[in-house]
Amino acid sequence: MDYLVIPAYEPDYNLIRLIKKVREKSDFEVIVINDGSSASCNRVFEQAATYATVLHHSLNQGKGQALKTAFRYIQSQGHYGVIVTADADGQHKLWDILRVANAAHEQPQKLILGARSFTGKVPLRSRFGNSLTRLLFKQQTGVAVSDTQTGLRAFTSNMLPFMLSIEGQRYEYEMNMLLQACKAYPIVEV
Repeated sequence: MDYLVIPAYEPDYNLIRLIKKVREKSDFEVIVINDGSSASCNRVFEQAATYATVLHHSLNQGKGQALKTAFRYIQSQGHYGVIVTADADGQHKLWDILRVANAAHEQPQKLILGARSFTGKVPLRSRFGNSLTRLLFKQQTGVAVSDTQTGLRAFTSNMLPFMLSIEGQRYEYEMNMLLQACKAYPIVEV
């Protein structure tokens, strides 16, 4: 069984459009984590529950903790499969989600990154931030990754114990994942 995990804090209806399309065109079990969003988002999560399992944090705990909540849930299901993580803002398209999932099926025991191409109208802050973290990551690990900040990632469920052992509750969790994974598993970009 394959899972799509989407941590969500204060999402808009882009989340609904994405998970509706995913459910219509794939076999993913979709898991959305409401990471302590305000009551103004209740309607979005109610609609999300039509297409996904929605897990709730009563208070905002951070993206890393939201991912871990979903990972524990998946682990409790006891099924082998691919787990894809995506962002709630709709920036990841179904085609890209399927591509990283397929890569994880073809290359188990590897962390798959859905690398974005930073071309066209990319905000300077995003372009600079990714360039800086790419450089620092390469200096620290010796591993070249073109997009260290992508939320589109995939791996097989046998890697869940490793993913749950990584420290971090907020956005640092994703960088910690890369730092630790490059020592334990090959990283592949799609």
